[in-house]
Amino acid sequence: MLSTRDTVRLLIVDDEPDFAETAAAFLEREDDRLRVETVSKAEDALERLEATTFDCIVSDYDMPGRDGIEFLEAVREEYPDLPLILFTGKGSEEVASDAISAGVTDYLQKNGGTDQYTLLANRVQNAVEARQSVTEAKRRRHRLEQILKTVPSCVVQLDRDGRFVFANQRAVDVLGLSQSAVKDRTYNDPEWGIRDLDGNPIPDAELPFRQVFETGAPLYDARHKIRWPNGAEKVLSVNGAPLFDDDGAVESVVCTLTDMTGQRERKRDLQETQRRLQLALEGSETGIWEWDCETNEVVWNDTLEQLMGFEPGEFDGTLSAVLDLIHPEDRPEFREQIERAVETDSIYDGEFRFIDCDGDVQWGSVRGQPVEYDGSALMVGVHHDITERKERERELEVMQRRLEAILENTTAPMFMKDDEGRYIFVNHGYREMIGLADEEIVGRTDYELFPEAMADTVWANDRAVLQTGQPLEVEERIIVDGEPRQYLSTKVPIYDTGERSDPDNPVAVFGVASNITDIRNQEQELQRERDRLAEFASVVSHDLRSPLSVAQGRLKLARKTGDESHLAGIETALDRMERIIDDVLLLARQGRDIQETELVSLRSAVTDAWEMVSQDTEDGTLVFAATDERDVMITADRPRLLQLLENLLRNSVEHGSTSRPAEVDDSTEHGSAEPPSQERTDVDHGATSSQTKPEDTADGEGVTISIGILEDGFYVADDGPGVSGAERGALFEAGYSTDDDGTGFGLAIVDRIAEAHGWTVGVTDSADGGARFEITGVEFA
Repeated sequence: MLSTRDTVRLLIVDDEPDFAETAAAFLEREDDRLRVETVSKAEDALERLEATTFDCIVSDYDMPGRDGIEFLEAVREEYPDLPLILFTGKGSEEVASDAISAGVTDYLQKNGGTDQYTLLANRVQNAVEARQSVTEAKRRRHRLEQILKTVPSCVVQLDRDGRFVFANQRAVDVLGLSQSAVKDRTYNDPEWGIRDLDGNPIPDAELPFRQVFETGAPLYDARHKIRWPNGAEKVLSVNGAPLFDDDGAVESVVCTLTDMTGQRERKRDLQETQRRLQLALEGSETGIWEWDCETNEVVWNDTLEQLMGFEPGEFDGTLSAVLDLIHPEDRPEFREQIERAVETDSIYDGEFRFIDCDGDVQWGSVRGQPVEYDGSALMVGVHHDITERKERERELEVMQRRLEAILENTTAPMFMKDDEGRYIFVNHGYREMIGLADEEIVGRTDYELFPEAMADTVWANDRAVLQTGQPLEVEERIIVDGEPRQYLSTKVPIYDTGERSDPDNPVAVFGVASNITDIRNQEQELQRERDRLAEFASVVSHDLRSPLSVAQGRLKLARKTGDESHLAGIETALDRMERIIDDVLLLARQGRDIQETELVSLRSAVTDAWEMVSQDTEDGTLVFAATDERDVMITADRPRLLQLLENLLRNSVEHGSTSRPAEVDDSTEHGSAEPPSQERTDVDHGATSSQTKPEDTADGEGVTISIGILEDGFYVADDGPGVSGAERGALFEAGYSTDDDGTGFGLAIVDRIAEAHGWTVGVTDSADGGARFEITGVEFA
């Protein structure tokens, strides 16, 4: 029968589309397993059959082109087993006869009511089920033939007349004939020379085939002799079973044949083996027991009595006495298992606690099997004392629990992965490290938990341990919640300890991870400090040497000549040395981490910085690029931000152009237009004034400096000579200066302050050809 979950694909072929669609709708409503497609011509139906698979076809008869019979014949050529129901309004005995001749599955006439669709749905179901039954029967028959051919037993099949219609290769070997020779004989062919074990002829009615065929019942272990072509006698054990046709009559008989010729010799060998086994058991510490399932009598050998603390013959041989020796907590399970073994005729196997005669608890492994002996149902088995093994297991279990508790509560992250990278254990430290629960980690791989690039690295390290079998200590960078962390991971191979374990191939990786992020950050910071100290030492030794040499030379001249004009040169050299020392100290301070930040008005900070710079020079004009009327607030250390701005502004003034008049610029950097309104701070008076359009300043020489806002920072640009590409690489190095009077520390200090804030400073060309310093990475309020 069709399952309620089976889907039946049905193709309706009818030249009236409306009728076909109506039929499809009724059929799918009638049976929700039906999935219906419709076409209007036989040719279209044949194309659909080539493209996909259907379980049944419903076709009209009177259609343009091929009619229903012609369509049926075309279908049968390609799909001989596909059910096809002729559902037509044109009915006649002639049409029905032609349809039956062409192999139609069913024939149904259309009528005007909706009951016809219920009837049609039933016919479709019957047709599909019938096809499935035939298909399944063929499949079973084919499977049976394959089994019969391949089973190691000797199998033959005989038809109703007792002729051999099948014999597998093993049967050919046992019967001593070829396939064709076997099939030329019947079950009672005189060539077999069939005799009973005493050499007497066997009546036909008592031969195995005849008994099975006549009674329709299986037959087991019917033994007789046959004669081989070479004259040798063979003893066969025959098991026979009937195969029935659809009417319940015996269609054929299948027999298995076993060559029992050497059984007596093997039986004698077996008896000798059993005798030796009995001697071995008596000499070992294996207890042997026997329980009569009908009388409940239990017999123990001497070894079992000794194991349980009894003197020989002291044990009361009943099942109740045995149950009294079972630990009370194990007694129900013992009784349940042994009763189940008797009911199911299966092997009984269990481990239980026993209380011996001294009241001590010991563990026993008990194994038994039901047997039938001399008409009695018995269970016989063995008993092994496993007390020591259980104690070792208990100690190992306690140790394992302690180890698991230690691993779980160790703060260091620990984990174990199988040889396919799946997590099989993580401790509390590891769960805290990545912020996930145990069920979110175990069973998954690093590719499911971390970014792919990081997972690639971790998996490569795991594979190295699995492939080499050697421990590995490696640093791994792990990203958790977007934050990179550095861990020192120690990974070791884990091997299976089972009986079939491979000592050369690890099955898992166990690892311990130590968070060394702070250590690596401290190392990087120490390296930066060492680099800075080396830089300071280099600068001091280099830049102080020149003015010190000048001062020493001038001092010698003054002493020799008495000319006091040399003192001015000494003073200048000392002043330069003092500036270098101050700048070096300032550079060292500015290189430290930022301690406290606050919201700072960028406009206010620029104005204050410009006021400090304008006290020392009159060669410059400050312009705020009017890209935004708001007062931009940034997060910064205000004193150090002022120092950064002062150095940038002073750098522009000191290195600015003297070849063009200073003027107020109303355009933004990168050539983009700015609103006409802007603020201007002049060096000569330090005041801020607003104007609506650009105007020339006085004819004096000077540089125009513009301040503007970027998407993630701000810039300081001038219209001076700019910075060449060759100079930009060394521009922020301490001690580098293109001005003979400069110390070369101004822009280095800018770089240090920006770095301390987490900002980045870069230089490019301004829109007016000068230098433009961009500070990015700034956090706006």
